[in-house]
Amino acid sequence: MKYSDFCRTDIEFLEEDQFREACLNLPYRRIFLILSQQAAERYQMNELVEQMQQRYQMVWMKQSVSYPTQRMLHIGLSMLSDFEPEVVLSVGGGSAIDFAKAMKAFGGFEEVPSIEMITELLQKKEIRGSRMDLIAVPTTAGTGAELTKWATVWDDAGNVKYSIDHDTLKPDKAYIVPAFTAKADKKLTISTGLDSMAHALEAYWSRKTSPLVRVLSKTSVEMTLANLQQILENPADILLREKQCTASVLSGLAFSMTRTTASHSISYPLTMGYGIAHGIAVAMTLAQIAEHNHGAFPEEDALMVLFVKYGGIRRYLEMICGETVSLNLRDYGIAEEMLEEIAGKSFTLGRMDNNAVELNQQDVIQILRTTY
Repeated sequence: MKYSDFCRTDIEFLEEDQFREACLNLPYRRIFLILSQQAAERYQMNELVEQMQQRYQMVWMKQSVSYPTQRMLHIGLSMLSDFEPEVVLSVGGGSAIDFAKAMKAFGGFEEVPSIEMITELLQKKEIRGSRMDLIAVPTTAGTGAELTKWATVWDDAGNVKYSIDHDTLKPDKAYIVPAFTAKADKKLTISTGLDSMAHALEAYWSRKTSPLVRVLSKTSVEMTLANLQQILENPADILLREKQCTASVLSGLAFSMTRTTASHSISYPLTMGYGIAHGIAVAMTLAQIAEHNHGAFPEEDALMVLFVKYGGIRRYLEMICGETVSLNLRDYGIAEEMLEEIAGKSFTLGRMDNNAVELNQQDVIQILRTTY
């Protein structure tokens, strides 16, 4: 029997000063830091970076890596050339952590691979992993990237999404600093909070669900329901932020064992083609997918009862989004005649076919129409 460990990532919750101390006492000599210049300023880390540069041999990638592409990977891998770091320390949202995973996935070449070669490796899902460790420091509470073994790379030229997936890509350590998430604005807090909830819901009704997954998922959903609205009303409350970080960790653990399902699969062309924030794009179809999955997954009532007092999943999502974020496709410049094309691009292997019930293109078109 093949053994699969539950959670190989060492998870630590830290206050800001504890995080700074940890960064100055890492057991490495050579560090590759992924931290955008804007993020360094936002989290007041410039002084810390200077101290780290004095203590370690360090290369700092300051560019933003939001929605990482092959071109960004080529730049990053070029910076790795001749340096051979012992660890990649990535501070940022899910995209920054995905970028670090991709760096590790393709950092094992003697020469820097070209953009064309990176594209070919992504298409073939061929990993040439390096031996460097990976430390993830999420600055949002929602993506779960700090606990999973996969990452997304976006091809802006070909308008496609690539997934890389390998056991070695799970971060070795995750520093969870709730104070960092308090820097997120209202829209980002909503988007990442709903992404976390989506991970929990989709893990619960995934074809790979299990009793352990459902306990983790249900607990995560309960915590988000109890805290996300309060966070929007009290954004600087660190205790509330800590609770939402915990909800995100639990949902990350849950979907790290199952992967996501139909809502995530449908979200990809919405984000790629129309720039809809990932968490919002996923949330748009959660209620509809729940309806399609009715009666097809275990312990359904225990999950759905959580939303009764809100009037159901859709009503809860609308309450959270309020006037800040729209859940309607028409508000993102999408013409109704485009829905069929979007539906055709919504079938990501390992996501759509992981849903509790099978969906066809007509089902997806109808789901998209209900969000229009």
